Amino acid sequence: MRALLGNPGFRLLLIGQTLSQLGDRALIIAFGIWAKELTGSDAAAGVAFFFVAFPYLLAPFAGALIDRFSARGVFLVTNLSMAAVMLLTLLVRGPEQIWLLYLVILCYGLSGIVIGPTQATIVATIAREDELADANGLMQTVSGGVRLLAPLVGAGLFTLVGGHVVAMIDALTFVVAALCVLGVRVPARPGRSTAPAGWAAETAQGLRHVFGTPVLRDVVLALGLALLVMGFSQTLIFAIVDQGLHRPAAFVGVLSSVQGAGTIVAGLVTGWFTRRFGDIRLVTAGIAGIAAAALLYLVPHLAGVAAGALLFGAAICWTTAGLITTVQRRTPADLRGRALGTAMGAVSLPQTVSIALGAGLSLVLGYRALLILMIVITTACAGWLAWRVPATTGQAAEEGSLR
Repeated sequence: MRALLGNPGFRLLLIGQTLSQLGDRALIIAFGIWAKELTGSDAAAGVAFFFVAFPYLLAPFAGALIDRFSARGVFLVTNLSMAAVMLLTLLVRGPEQIWLLYLVILCYGLSGIVIGPTQATIVATIAREDELADANGLMQTVSGGVRLLAPLVGAGLFTLVGGHVVAMIDALTFVVAALCVLGVRVPARPGRSTAPAGWAAETAQGLRHVFGTPVLRDVVLALGLALLVMGFSQTLIFAIVDQGLHRPAAFVGVLSSVQGAGTIVAGLVTGWFTRRFGDIRLVTAGIAGIAAAALLYLVPHLAGVAAGALLFGAAICWTTAGLITTVQRRTPADLRGRALGTAMGAVSLPQTVSIALGAGLSLVLGYRALLILMIVITTACAGWLAWRVPATTGQAAEEGSLR
């Protein structure tokens, strides 16, 4: 990890990501509050979050954009474009301009499906293969730290200075992220052997690679199914705090901080775990961690629930870093953007759906029943993926054939 942090390009990318994510997450919080204040409707705030999630349906097409052009160039253009889009928020003055707010949020969601895979593609080109797990773990550590700060920053800034200023601060973070990546020296990729085949055909190549490669297919399917219930926790955490711990709703913020701490710690040991057990085992451990966290959430005591939140944060880190590392290592450079876009989109969409599904099911089922459902499904996913990976440990295990 020391050598990785000594890489100037990676340091710049990490700094840019830290500032950009802090601005982005603060903006999402602020936009939800803003939509609520403009319309007086809770549904309006919910629609704002929908526009962030909807673009993940288009993630494979975004991957084709990354592979067709320079990943560094795509990153720069996307960030600078979003900085310009943020200026539209200055026109929002009342409920009649709520559509402008939704337009900006939709553009933000579209930028997310480009920036994530692009960043992972750049990491794969500036870090050695044996450093990828460390690099992805550090990226998740940063995300955990941002998760601790963003709710306070977003809500606090909105209260103090209003949504317009928060949006301008986020625009500035997009510019800073672009400037950081401008200083990153990205090695040129080998030229294409054939002319571009068209967006649909190129996107299909990414889909075929992910779902036609047994290792990648099994990881995406297992993780996608696990995340289809993992999102229940976004709704259930309020019932856990209220009915299980008998504490006020504001205590959810404390558990969110504990979860962020879990992500930070897990990110720091991701590289070690991957070198010892392999990247697919990292994903498996993450899915198993979700099951264990849900089990701890059933304990009606603070210590158990806090331990569950800590483990849940670690599980988020390991599943995300493990998925990205698995795809990076098993994908040719000229296909990496499409493969990452497909894989990340394929698991993000079920997670988004599960948040809405959990909210609906919580109206008819108790939170304990839904936690048990989470435990059963995630345990089955982790067990199946562990069975599919050969018994040997380390990277060699994952390069072997599946059962």
